[in-house]
Amino acid sequence: MSNEKKERRCKSCGKLLLDEKLPFCRRCVIEGRDTVGMVGGAVGVLAVTALNVVARVKSDSDRK
Repeated sequence: MSNEKKERRCKSCGKLLLDEKLPFCRRCVIEGRDTVGMVGGAVGVLAVTALNVVARVKSDSDRK
């Protein structure tokens, strides 16, 4: 059997990983976190807008 270890590379960008236990390099993890934050913020804004519209329609129907 060979004592050589297999090279570990980032699954996203292919960069060589040295002592990482995760399959992604630090740069890809940080970029992914930023992307998830932006998408989550956009979804949150859309949800709040939809709830606001529903509340306004409901309050308008209560007045009549």
